[in-house]
Amino acid sequence: MAITLADLLDQLRLSIKRLTSRKPHNPGPESDLQMLARVGRRFALLFFILLFFEDISDFLLESLHVAFELIHVFLEVIELSVEIALEHLFHTSHHESEIIMINALLLGAIYLSYRLARSWPALPRRLQKRFTDAWLHYKNHKIAYWRSLTKAQQIKLTSAYVAGFSLMLFWLTL
Repeated sequence: MAITLADLLDQLRLSIKRLTSRKPHNPGPESDLQMLARVGRRFALLFFILLFFEDISDFLLESLHVAFELIHVFLEVIELSVEIALEHLFHTSHHESEIIMINALLLGAIYLSYRLARSWPALPRRLQKRFTDAWLHYKNHKIAYWRSLTKAQQIKLTSAYVAGFSLMLFWLTL
């Protein structure tokens, strides 16, 4: 039985959908061991981030620098391609094609500035609304999760967080 490209793409799409879905794979209630393992993973990640904070921030800044350099090189290639096309299509010199490119870029910058100035007053309101909606969704999700736990699970979860924070504070004060 031959596997077609469409089958492979369909399997890839389903895998990506499973990985990016917000719903857990096991919709049933989690056991105490799963809950404690989840809390332990969070504190291990926090410990790792605090331990290697400088290295992580250096890596992120260098990655950002490389991304900006790649974008710059890509834009230079596009600019050079357009300049060469202008020189051949309109029989202009290199200097004249650069002037045409600069004028086109200035017009684009003026248009984008105009659009930004028009949308600027509404932008903070939209961002605040989105952040508020996201916060309320997160808070309601956590409240519903807390209410779904039994009293014993609530005590275990609280104890796990208190123990984790105590260990982190102990480690930070060494």
